[in-house]
Amino acid sequence: MTERNETKGQVPLAPMRHFSVGRLAAAGLALVILLAIFSVVVVESGQVGVVVRTGAESPARVLAEPGVYGRIPFVERVWVLDTRWQSAEQSTLQSYVTQDQQSLQLAGWVVWRVADPQRFSMATASGKNGIEERVFGALGKSLSPLISGTTAATIAAGLSTSQLSQWLDALNTQLEPLGVEAAHVGIRQVAFPDAFNEAVYQRMAGARQQAEQQLIQGVAADEQQLVALQTQQRDTVLQKAYALAQQQRQAAETRLVNAYAKQYGQAAEFRNRLNGSAPATAAAPSTDSASPQAMTENP
Repeated sequence: MTERNETKGQVPLAPMRHFSVGRLAAAGLALVILLAIFSVVVVESGQVGVVVRTGAESPARVLAEPGVYGRIPFVERVWVLDTRWQSAEQSTLQSYVTQDQQSLQLAGWVVWRVADPQRFSMATASGKNGIEERVFGALGKSLSPLISGTTAATIAAGLSTSQLSQWLDALNTQLEPLGVEAAHVGIRQVAFPDAFNEAVYQRMAGARQQAEQQLIQGVAADEQQLVALQTQQRDTVLQKAYALAQQQRQAAETRLVNAYAKQYGQAAEFRNRLNGSAPATAAAPSTDSASPQAMTENP
């Protein structure tokens, strides 16, 4: 009875697996494939590979040409850099003081690329530290002397080609220790102080009001000229109408006098009566012409 209970309390052991030659070969092949994958790096066009060894401060070598390269697995790592031109813009305005003591807020832009991969790798600790902020810092430091020697009006109008070239040379001098070179620089945004903006606004408002006043005065002058022209035209029309009426009246009087003279033979006296003037001396009526009846009978 005791032996049976002891037998029931024991745990049966699993049968041991024996590694075959085929399994070992497959595992070895997989390990070789993994080592081959980690031992090969591909550098494409427009890129440079920087080989960094574990524990070393400086790069071991630079893979400058595109192609497939080998490295020591778990000892060397390859940092692939993009050496093509790229642009960067300052998003935050920086304060500067001009030659005429004007405070300006400026933001610049730069086109740059990696020129020296070894210096770039050391400056960025093989990619652990960012480079864009250091590029912007160099951009601001190189711009400050240029702004301090230029007036605000010149900056507002735009920097000249010689000034931009001077700025670019100063920037490349500061970027050289970083292994970076710049090709183009420029000012993206210019913000003037409130007092300057207020003065510009006042000048613009004054110019606009002056233009509005000139427009109003011009409209008033045009209206006066139009009224004068209409009055002149009305007077001219009235004068012509009056002259025409006089001519028509004189012609009518002439026809009437001629008709009366033809019938009665007293054209001058009848004309005077038409004009409203009485004769200077009244002649005594003759016995022959005392009555209209006699005048009718003896023409």
